[in-house]
Amino acid sequence: MSREPSSLLPRLVLWLSVAAWAGVLVWLALTLPERVPTHWSAGSGEPDGWSSRGGTLAMSAAFLLMTLPLVLISRLVLIAPDLVNSPHREWWTSTPRRLVRFERLVREDLMVVAGITLLLLVSTQVVIGYAAHRPGGVVPGWVFALVVVAYLVVLTLYVVRMYRGGRYRPDRQERALQDEDA
Repeated sequence: MSREPSSLLPRLVLWLSVAAWAGVLVWLALTLPERVPTHWSAGSGEPDGWSSRGGTLAMSAAFLLMTLPLVLISRLVLIAPDLVNSPHREWWTSTPRRLVRFERLVREDLMVVAGITLLLLVSTQVVIGYAAHRPGGVVPGWVFALVVVAYLVVLTLYVVRMYRGGRYRPDRQERALQDEDA
């Protein structure tokens, strides 16, 4: 069976985060000086690590390569469904049509997780770009805590929605998938 196409919202989250990444990468390429602060001491916001402009841009490019492959993990559902941990896994893996739908649901969830994670990494690049233009590269210490806490809150809310919201509940699926038990 062929794969089901992804819904609009997960694709939108992923592609908007990729667009934000591309925009920040262009901004950094156009504005970064040759010496860039890339690490700060905990709490004080004083830089204690520096990088070259090229190294900083390479790291930003690597962020995309680190997050987008997350979406490919959904292929495990089709290749090795026993390795996937999900509510009602036995129901989802009992027929080919359910398995295809299950892969789509997992792929969509991974698109959102990859998008949220890419936005976390993009926000660190924004902080680096901001710091590169500040005297001494100093950044308020609370900025990093805010970015990480915001990421963890959004990610936690999404994961709770995935598992508690009924997305994977068999009774929430279309009738054709229900009738396959008969």
